[in-house]
Amino acid sequence: MVTALRRHSIAFGFDLPADTVRDILDFAETTPVKARGDDRLFRKSDVRDGRLPDGTPVVLAMVPEPVDCAIIRRVCRDPALLSAVAAFLGYAPTKIIPRLFWSFVTDATDEERRRLGQTIDWHFDVHDFHFCSASFYLTDVTAGAGAHALVCGSHRGKSLRMLLGSANAPEEEVVARFGQERMLVVEGPAGTGFLEDTSCYHRAMPPTDRDRLMFQIWFS
Repeated sequence: MVTALRRHSIAFGFDLPADTVRDILDFAETTPVKARGDDRLFRKSDVRDGRLPDGTPVVLAMVPEPVDCAIIRRVCRDPALLSAVAAFLGYAPTKIIPRLFWSFVTDATDEERRRLGQTIDWHFDVHDFHFCSASFYLTDVTAGAGAHALVCGSHRGKSLRMLLGSANAPEEEVVARFGQERMLVVEGPAGTGFLEDTSCYHRAMPPTDRDRLMFQIWFS
């Protein structure tokens, strides 16, 4: 796992069992959520074609307190997961931040998506001095269902301009630096889990076929 993260920025083999997926999915479907920048609470079932009943566009909807779910608390403290993270970081993580969110199929423009918090552009994270994340698909994910994309190995080898400028970069610049062959779209059935050094370039692919539910944990 450590070798994979250091070489490819991503390590697979952290899939969730089916009963865990069902429990978290049920929690996310029945718990009130809210869109970024909007304090109104609503349920996933209120969203139709990426909009609330009053026409407000919804690109992402976050569960405000994912730790209210006992299964999420258990996964965040899973000994095998924490052991893997500690092996990569070099120490036991002191910050463990879970996020649970829906990404919706919508006719929103790219500018609306950006404004509403969807990270559709290539970028790298700077969460802390050292960090990584665990991500789990809780719905079946294909390229058209909100797949996560990354540039393998791009946590290293950035140009000085990339390091000192914006964390975002246009695709042509990323391809020119790292090569098209290093771009990976992560597809998989519900339960698919992976660790990632998110100082690599990555982005969210907007869902076009079906809504996606993602469970993510930030470790540092």
